Amino acid sequence: MQRRKQLGIKQSELAELIGVSDNQISNIENGKSFPRLNSFIKICDILDCNSDYFLSGIIKKDVDTNIIDLVASCSLEEQKTIWKLLDCYIHREDDNRI
Repeated sequence: MQRRKQLGIKQSELAELIGVSDNQISNIENGKSFPRLNSFIKICDILDCNSDYFLSGIIKKDVDTNIIDLVASCSLEEQKTIWKLLDCYIHREDDNRI
């Protein structure tokens, strides 16, 4: 959301460019759902950042293509598990029980 707003892109514009609903973009930004890998790649491209930005908040121009290739080679179920693990890692400080 921060990067989208930084670039002056509306949710509806991003949704149209990616080919999803406005509601889906809202759910992704609010952590209620995760984008599919191809949508995630489009989001990174449109927002001119790579996946590191969403993990660390730092835009890097060099992407480790090995990571992208490894995730892309996973099944949909495995990709969902990866997203859940990343989400847990990103929000690890939000929950003191961990």
